[in-house]
Amino acid sequence: MNLVIRPVHDVFLEEVAFPAFAVGVVDAASGLGKLLEWIADERVSWLLGRVLDRTVGGSFFGLVDDEWLELVHLLLFSEWERRRDGWHVAREHPGYAANYELGLHVALMLQDPSYPYGDARGAERFREEWLGNVIRSGPAGLVAGIWDPFPTFPPDQVLVTVGRSTYAPAENLAIADWSFRPSHAVKSWERRLDEQLRNLLGRERTRLGPVSLRESTELLGYWTGELPEAPALSVAFSGLGPTASAWVREVGEISRLIRNAASAGHGLTSLVTREGGLVSASEPAEPAPAGW
Repeated sequence: MNLVIRPVHDVFLEEVAFPAFAVGVVDAASGLGKLLEWIADERVSWLLGRVLDRTVGGSFFGLVDDEWLELVHLLLFSEWERRRDGWHVAREHPGYAANYELGLHVALMLQDPSYPYGDARGAERFREEWLGNVIRSGPAGLVAGIWDPFPTFPPDQVLVTVGRSTYAPAENLAIADWSFRPSHAVKSWERRLDEQLRNLLGRERTRLGPVSLRESTELLGYWTGELPEAPALSVAFSGLGPTASAWVREVGEISRLIRNAASAGHGLTSLVTREGGLVSASEPAEPAPAGW
């Protein structure tokens, strides 16, 4: 699977899109009509009208054509701007794109000190058990498609790409192919980010034992956004595997995404797609190596 995470205008999602989704998962025509009341963007209004003309009953779950998929993509992953006549698409922000396993791996490295990232089998076992434990907070929960807080509608009824589907109100649990975190959650992540990055580097020092990490200051500067480029890694980092530089870049990219989104007051949305599906936020990352 592929993963894309993008900054979004959470006010638009929470005040316009999500209330319409809550209606549309029961009655698609009513949900589309609700969106038309608020949205003035020419392209999106045209798509809404086209889809509405073909909607004769049922829920959003029955809408699967290209125009519906384009419409959902614009609603969920664009930057929206409120003007006098209604909401307009302003732009689509660049985001973070990676292989899904890579994205989850990096997110767990950042937020969970117990994650055995240096042990390929142990890391895979941890990821399987972690998802079973349903830890919802932090970037890892977003990557895994876990919703926090619990949504007012089943997100798997709005958009399906690979088939992750859990909506259990009694357990306060929702998992789908896409997920969302509001701006206040992203700001909370950003406040902890530098400490998490320092701790990750500290764990790597411990893992490599007496080996001196001469590039550690520059590496931390890159991860925390103080330096624009990652340092060249010496043989000391050979324990990270032959693609160590790619891993260093991925930690820096997801950290930059969180930092920039928090600074702009944005929320974040995630989406997984099948291999070969649309990944337009950036170039896909390299497959995960053994080890780090």
